[in-house]
Amino acid sequence: MAEQQFNSTLDRAAKRSVSRREFLRFSGIAAAGVALAACMPAGAPAAQAPASGDEAGAESAAAPAAAAGSGVLWGLQYDPHVETYQRLADMFKEKSGFTLSVEPQAWPIETKLIAALAAGTSPDIVCIMGKMCIPLHIQKALMPLKEAVYAANGVNPDMDFIGDGIGAYSWEGDIYGVPTEVNGVGNVVNVPVDDVKALGLDQLYPPTNDQPWFESYESMWELGKALQVEKDGSVERWGLSSKGWDNQSYLGILRTLLSQEGVDWWDNTNKKFNINTEAGVKAMEIYAETPVKMGIETELDQNQIDAALAGKVALARGNGTPAVQGRELGYNYYLAGVPKLLDSAPPLLVGEAGWGFVAPKAAKNPEMAINFLQMMCSEEGQIGYAKIYGGIISAWKGLVGNFSYFADSAEDNPNVMAAKLSQDHLLAQTQYYGENFGYPGEVDGIGGEITSLVRQGKLTAAEAVAQYQERCEAQYKQYLEDVKAVAG
Repeated sequence: MAEQQFNSTLDRAAKRSVSRREFLRFSGIAAAGVALAACMPAGAPAAQAPASGDEAGAESAAAPAAAAGSGVLWGLQYDPHVETYQRLADMFKEKSGFTLSVEPQAWPIETKLIAALAAGTSPDIVCIMGKMCIPLHIQKALMPLKEAVYAANGVNPDMDFIGDGIGAYSWEGDIYGVPTEVNGVGNVVNVPVDDVKALGLDQLYPPTNDQPWFESYESMWELGKALQVEKDGSVERWGLSSKGWDNQSYLGILRTLLSQEGVDWWDNTNKKFNINTEAGVKAMEIYAETPVKMGIETELDQNQIDAALAGKVALARGNGTPAVQGRELGYNYYLAGVPKLLDSAPPLLVGEAGWGFVAPKAAKNPEMAINFLQMMCSEEGQIGYAKIYGGIISAWKGLVGNFSYFADSAEDNPNVMAAKLSQDHLLAQTQYYGENFGYPGEVDGIGGEITSLVRQGKLTAAEAVAQYQERCEAQYKQYLEDVKAVAG
């Protein structure tokens, strides 16, 4: 969960620092450009500030070419990531004899990679979030891997991986990366179990009633109201905060409601968004409008992680970091799945997946790059990555229920508890956003901005989904123009 918190900090940094002009300059596109990144809440350790476009290009142009028998691996300039890359490089050298030079890059990686491709100084392997690969897919810059890696290893991507990881690297019938992570945002509620027990409510609500999901939104709101703390007519601790990861959370609700009609939030066949619909309005009412009207939620100036770990809210919906890190700060949060919507059926969830590895077509050592990706498309390689942060959920199905690689594999370890909830209940309900709707980061930003306006009372649910749809259609139009510009 710490990984997802940090990822979203990077998403925000990317939107601040990457201009469409910079992207166009590096990619050689002459037409209108590409919005690259999401607008998500901060709250995690900051990465080194990204270099400017010119600096990125200069750094890439100055990168030394890989020597025979050696190669270059790019990844995020963040200590846990760098340690992981070096662990994998050591593993790869032992298995293949190839030497990988780890060259960490400040965020955003995709912009620097585009600059390196233009300069002819491409690395051989890149660790990158799948949802940030759209500009690279448009330029057909990545190696297709369905045959070279998955078939060569005898791996069925639909059977041997879990959750939404494969979806994040899929594009027009092929797979362009090996995922190492699955979704961990928008699908959980952090519950302060000591407070619930003190109120004598532990047998009524998850997870203390041994149920993985809240039975309904009404049930979650009831608990939030019971946990809210007021003094002299003022709220000292709000019952609920869902701020942050709003797009994934909202789209999960919408996807569940639309399933009754046999459609999804994005109809790839008919190239149509289904946000400004009756289901879309209801989803916005459930997610943002109703809890504010009930007086148990408000628009805060920080995301639900920071608010929970500052004692400002009771239930924190969206990201499970409070449960994973809270004990160190004196908070005892446990995780439950988000509420059910349709009778007893678990809800459907929309995920952003996470990090994985790709190989540029312009790699100096393509055979070595494929060999590395084949290593990552195995249990050994997946474990090598999944040791990051003391142990995270791997995208590899063979590791379901295996926590031996965690730094602490005890059953009451927060990382293990979060992993079990995801593996046993959440991931089967999780699907990547979809394909060909535009830029995931851009849509994430739209969702965050719109839902904040609803919490502030500046938009009704109906007005919000109309704007949501309109802005999604606008970014889709821009996406089509970008594709056409590159193709032309």
